[in-house]
Amino acid sequence: MSGVTFEYNDKDVLKMIDETAGRIKHNRRIMGSIGGLVRESIRTNFADGGRPNKWRRLKRRKGQPLRDTGRLQNSIASLVPPGDNRVIIGTNVKYAAMQNFGAKQGSFGTILEQVKEHQRVSRSGTRFTVRAHARRAQLPWGTIPAREFMLVQREDEIEIKAMVADYILEGKT
Repeated sequence: MSGVTFEYNDKDVLKMIDETAGRIKHNRRIMGSIGGLVRESIRTNFADGGRPNKWRRLKRRKGQPLRDTGRLQNSIASLVPPGDNRVIIGTNVKYAAMQNFGAKQGSFGTILEQVKEHQRVSRSGTRFTVRAHARRAQLPWGTIPAREFMLVQREDEIEIKAMVADYILEGKT
């Protein structure tokens, strides 16, 4: 997956899994369950407009941050690699990292953009033609605040530990 991926290492959970690795033959089921739990928790972050802290509101338009089309929210996926004791949760949406971590104006440099000839109206109401020209533009053109959606909530950590404990105690192999 490209886009945003994060790694969550809870030493207690990993220790519990390692201690029982000899007894448990296949960890894919529990890893898949953990992936599903965290994936749904991340999707809930979108529904709630950020958790535990609400995301900053939009300035220039109406709507909810990161939710207009649902593309980013619906792209969150989980994957358990074959033969692995881990789960990967992420998205392949290219702009996901910038939305999750934020970006300062101009932090990606500048580009030279071509502006076509067009009509303008002055403050006094006079129409005039603007010639075609080139101009430098910063990327991004404005500061984008961080709206963290790829994070594990405290209640998720508790639920993950309970899931692993149940899995071990029930001896599912």
